[in-house]
Amino acid sequence: MSERREFQRLHLTRAADGWFGDFAVRLLDVSAKGGLVEHDDEIPNGARGLVRFFWNGTEVEIMAEIIRADDGRSGLKFLEKSEVLMDLIAESATQVLRAQEANARGLREENVVSGDETLTAASAGARGLISGFTVWRLGEDGQWKKSSSLLADQPEDGFTVAAGEPAEQVDLLQRNYESGDAEARRMIRLLAELSVAKSR
Repeated sequence: MSERREFQRLHLTRAADGWFGDFAVRLLDVSAKGGLVEHDDEIPNGARGLVRFFWNGTEVEIMAEIIRADDGRSGLKFLEKSEVLMDLIAESATQVLRAQEANARGLREENVVSGDETLTAASAGARGLISGFTVWRLGEDGQWKKSSSLLADQPEDGFTVAAGEPAEQVDLLQRNYESGDAEARRMIRLLAELSVAKSR
């Protein structure tokens, strides 16, 4: 499941400069469903706007909504499907698969993505600018188990948040997850994924 999610996002080896409406942003993570942007100007939670950025020479434009804003970083939910973005994600996944194969065969010169970046850079990506993630899993005994991760993948039995997520927010998510049905838990994972976003 985590591998499938990893191939549903752009493998950003660096932050991509772009725009959210009239706000200059830097995209740290982009998946088919949303993304994570960094910005200097305050953008209100719930704001909607056109996201525009270039990746590998291709322009992407897609309507999005801010679903979480916190300390200069905001989670985006895309409001429409972009065939251009889906094509870029597919191309990105193909590059990573080729680089993985080259890496396994010891061919360092072919172990590249996005033109000249290594697979290691793609794995760390722009998300490496974020200080990691915390995975919370609800055990069968009803106790939460915490672990650190460099990836933002969402587990089936809990959720993943940014490492610096406030304790009260984590507590709120845990309470809602414990009392929620399968659909409520799926929505919590989706919101968590978008808030730390993922592929990706």
